[in-house]
Amino acid sequence: MAFNFGNLSSDAGDFIPIIKFDCRSGRMTRRDRIDGEYESEDITSGFKAIFDFENAEVGYINFDTGGAPDFHVVRHDERYPDQPSDKHRQGIRLLVKLGKDQGGDLRELASTAKAFLRGINDVHTAYEKGVAENPGKLPVVELAKTVAISSGEGARKSTNYSPVFKIAGWVSRPADLVYKPRSKSVQNGSSSSTPPSTGSTKVSAPSSDDDFG
Repeated sequence: MAFNFGNLSSDAGDFIPIIKFDCRSGRMTRRDRIDGEYESEDITSGFKAIFDFENAEVGYINFDTGGAPDFHVVRHDERYPDQPSDKHRQGIRLLVKLGKDQGGDLRELASTAKAFLRGINDVHTAYEKGVAENPGKLPVVELAKTVAISSGEGARKSTNYSPVFKIAGWVSRPADLVYKPRSKSVQNGSSSSTPPSTGSTKVSAPSSDDDFG
């Protein structure tokens, strides 16, 4: 008789490796599993990536779980989800395709840090202004610099760094940059009557940009 373990299905095949912006140091890193151990590589210098703002997800994220982060997010054009707990903070999750100098692969970028959200919000505003003139294309985003933000006084003073992103150009969606929603986000992300996205977006022809070839 089999053990009653419930659902043993795995979505490991859909796992997308991450990149992370550390607001305490102002550095961008990629995280990879090598020989069973996770290692981080600094990719701050010359950082360039295609940002899939078309399918950006917003909502609430809890990174302090002792394990995998808990995402309650929806597509940015859907009804904002309810906050599931006090430990969940407002955040963003989006897919990016790194430039060849940073590995050239598909990555997930997510954060709840206010300093990061300030920077990503600014470049998204630039995206909204430019997308009408670049239909069917996605922005190539560079990390231009970081800006120090201090808070508190005396012993409680702390400094975080906000990224300053800029749009360096526009390219067609690469064939491998396919939107993959967080499975839990689709189930629990929104109380809206609008059905959540359950599939991939239509992809355009691969980009001819040499940095992402």
